[in-house]
Amino acid sequence: MLCFAIAPWVGKPALAIANICLIWGSLSISLLFRSWRQALKMPELSAYCVALVILAIAYLLLLSYSSTSIRIHYLNLILASLSLWQIYELSKQLKVRRAFQIKVLFGVILLQLTVRLIRSADLLLEFNGNPSTIFEEGVFGFLLRISSVLLILLTCVLIANYFLEIIWRGHKQNSELLEKAMLSSLNALSMARDNETGNHILRTQSYVAALANRLHIMNAYPSEITPLFLSNIANAAPLHDIGKVGIPDEILKKGVSLTESEWVTMKTHASLGENVLNAAKVEYPFHSTSLDLAIDIAGGHHECWDGSGYPRGLTAENIPLAARIMSLADMYDALVSERVYKARWSHEDAVKEILAGQGKFFDPLVVEAFLLEQTHFRDISLKYQD
Repeated sequence: MLCFAIAPWVGKPALAIANICLIWGSLSISLLFRSWRQALKMPELSAYCVALVILAIAYLLLLSYSSTSIRIHYLNLILASLSLWQIYELSKQLKVRRAFQIKVLFGVILLQLTVRLIRSADLLLEFNGNPSTIFEEGVFGFLLRISSVLLILLTCVLIANYFLEIIWRGHKQNSELLEKAMLSSLNALSMARDNETGNHILRTQSYVAALANRLHIMNAYPSEITPLFLSNIANAAPLHDIGKVGIPDEILKKGVSLTESEWVTMKTHASLGENVLNAAKVEYPFHSTSLDLAIDIAGGHHECWDGSGYPRGLTAENIPLAARIMSLADMYDALVSERVYKARWSHEDAVKEILAGQGKFFDPLVVEAFLLEQTHFRDISLKYQD
């Protein structure tokens, strides 16, 4: 591009460099598109180098001994042939991957081919005369030349964008895998230290997913309950009691009801869990929303709608939505499960208790979602019963 720009002052040397680079670049793009379909082998690369040398020498000879029109036809023939090759390779690639950039590239290359054919036809029919240099072309020829340059630039931008998207997707996938491994490790730690059974984790995870999906169907909290929220809240739910890793064994494993002072200590598990996960967030800055939801759940699943919960006494929608959903799920499981300090409640009694807590302990909309999902809750409790 630079050599084309300075060619009016520098003359043929700049023009030679510009056009040889143009051939080189177009041939390289053709090989790049081919490499997307299959790996290039040494014979192909050797043939590429030989073809480039031959085409460059031929152009230099034409630059010295032929007219401007013949050189333009020569370049258009080469570039049009390479455009046809690129279109062929992109059409093959579209059968494998219908990426947006590849679709646009296909159209851009097709437009490049059209522009070159029009320019050659313009010279053959001499609509704008027979210029002795490219700088004597008419307005139409100049516009075609500028259009060709802009299309080449657009091609380069699309290729760069395609590779950036591949890099971004790879980075995102690796980040998700790393976070999944980290969450699994934290979950294993939580289960190893929890005084509940492993089935408690499975049940509450299923309850949370059912409530979130029902709220989505109800169109409740549409700005918060997105597809990403629905997929991540189930991943975050198992970590709701991660803070129990900091509770002493004599309290956590106690086989009878806790004393008042022991209960005060036990309640610190909400803040401890939030702190543990916040530390993981600092160490892992490229986390997804799963970790953010896990922090909200761990620190807020014992908060109450009316502000009577702990650790902060938050009220209503000041409590994170994920924590409000987890609160009801955790309460239902506690009611229908046997504990050292209580017998198992029936499903019907648990439903009545939760309904009585609507607007007091629980988000009214979450309770509405629970009532619509209560049969599903009972099925989950039976499927994963201890």
